[in-house]
Amino acid sequence: MDPNAPTVSRRTLRFVDGTQVAVSNLHEIMAELYSVGKKPNRETVEEIIAGLEAMGNYISTSEVVRREYRSVLMKEYEEFIEAHKDDAPHGTCKDDPPGEE
Repeated sequence: MDPNAPTVSRRTLRFVDGTQVAVSNLHEIMAELYSVGKKPNRETVEEIIAGLEAMGNYISTSEVVRREYRSVLMKEYEEFIEAHKDDAPHGTCKDDPPGEE
C-alpha cells in the first residue's frame, strides 16, 4: 500500500426508509464548505450533492431521490458543523457572530 496515496473517506448515509448508501469524500466536501463559512441550507446541500457527483458518487436524477438526499445531507452537514465548531479558530466561519478574540 502506498503511504503517499490520497485517502478516501467513506460514509454510509441512512435514509428514512432504511436504505443505506455509501458515499466517498463526504467529509472532505463538508470540511471545504465549512472552511469558507457555508451555512446549512439548500444551496450548500446542492453544492455537497454536486461535489459527491464530481467525486464519482452516483446520485439518481429523480427529484424524489434527490429530495431524500437533500434531507439526509442537511442533517449530516448540521451535525458536521456542530462537531467542528470548536475546532476552527475564532472568526474562521463567516457565520460566526462577531466578538472579542
